[in-house]
Amino acid sequence: MTEESREELRKTLTQTERPDTVQNVSGDVDVTGILDEYTDLSDTMVTRKTVTMNEVPSGTIQMDPPKAETARMTKTQIPSETIQMDSPAPSSETAGEQSEDQKAGEEQKKAAEEQEKAAEEQPLDPETEAIKRKIIERKKEKIRKARNRRIRFWTILILLVAAVGSFIFSISGFFTVDSIEVRGNKHFTAEEIINIGHAVPGHNIIYDPGKQEIIDYLEQNPYIKTADVTRKLPSTLVITVNERTEACVFRYDDDYLVMDDQGILLKKSRTEPKITMIKGLVVTKLKLGEKIGTEDPKLFGNVLKIIRSMKAADLYFVTLDMTNYENDYQVRAYIYDNLVVRSDLNSLIENLDNGRLHKITDKLFEDGVSRGTIILGDDGSASFEPGL
Repeated sequence: MTEESREELRKTLTQTERPDTVQNVSGDVDVTGILDEYTDLSDTMVTRKTVTMNEVPSGTIQMDPPKAETARMTKTQIPSETIQMDSPAPSSETAGEQSEDQKAGEEQKKAAEEQEKAAEEQPLDPETEAIKRKIIERKKEKIRKARNRRIRFWTILILLVAAVGSFIFSISGFFTVDSIEVRGNKHFTAEEIINIGHAVPGHNIIYDPGKQEIIDYLEQNPYIKTADVTRKLPSTLVITVNERTEACVFRYDDDYLVMDDQGILLKKSRTEPKITMIKGLVVTKLKLGEKIGTEDPKLFGNVLKIIRSMKAADLYFVTLDMTNYENDYQVRAYIYDNLVVRSDLNSLIENLDNGRLHKITDKLFEDGVSRGTIILGDDGSASFEPGL
């Protein structure tokens, strides 16, 4: 209530000349005290205890006993405003009423909860049920996606930490090459293989073992057919080589041209090696690591077949003489300088492959024969002529 409204009410109640107290049925009433007591009245209503002020003759105000309802004042005595008064302290009757109100409120709340629960338990129509299921599924999907995001995050984090730790460990001195192992070598020693491959310790075995460089250096050597380099953790390199084997030799001026059983030129030498000497072929091409060229490549190919069959039959020829092959198509294969096999190319290869020539020579060795000529016919026959 505003100060102007209060002042207007005070003037209305005191507009006639009278003392500060007025008479009513119950005795003197102090108007000024009443106004002061209700200075906080609102403009709308009075709660709990209200006072109804009826119209009384001028100079007298009659007040009914307070009632628990909104106070009404006559239109002629007070402004058209509803006054709201603060509730005085509850009496014992009011406390009882409040207790009953609280019980009633609790019962209403309980009834509302039971109604809500009954509504939840009541079966829904199919469309509502489908919508409800979709909402539940969406919630579950959100939970599942959130869980998967957490799992991915921790997985990626763990992998990153593990990768960084592994990298740091891999570049440590624990993985520095300190030994080199050589396998498959027969012609060269292990030290020679390591030197040919320029393999040295001190490299990181994981990131910088120098594998390809070692392989390239080794395979440049005519004696090494293939090479491979592997790691044996934590600090050993393993070099595996597949070497070519010296199988035959040509005489070329003052040099000896050493070849394998494929005709690959392995080296030139001034010293005659202890391998099968090929005579009667004219060399036209020489390059280390490549096949030798001759005037008659087909004949040279047959000679290499004899070399391979000789190796498989474990029968060694000192010399293969092709000098008179163009005249009589005969090959002379010397087992010793004074023990020779005379045959055409196909018969010689066939008797080497089926082991028949090996049996003939074993019989001659048992009989102590070291001179003579073994003649192999193209019809499969075999004969021996003592002496030369």
